[in-house]
Amino acid sequence: LSATVMFENYLTGHNYGGRMVNYSRGGMCFETGSAPGVQSEIFIGLEKSPYSPQHDIFRAKVVWVHEMPLNKSRYAYSVGVKYC
Repeated sequence: LSATVMFENYLTGHNYGGRMVNYSRGGMCFETGSAPGVQSEIFIGLEKSPYSPQHDIFRAKVVWVHEMPLNKSRYAYSVGVKYC
């Protein structure tokens, strides 16, 4: 499932966009142009939630960040989070 996401850095309040590429009950992976730091807490807004017919908001902790090869995605980073 692919869906548009917006995430906000909990401490700074800055917002960024991205695209969710997979999810589970415990966390998700999304691609973005601006990577949050590992261990940072973020809020994620999910436009088309796999859990409900409306949008959802999740509080999560960043577990890992990987740079994406330019030929694999239009985004620079892949981010894995665990829900808080």
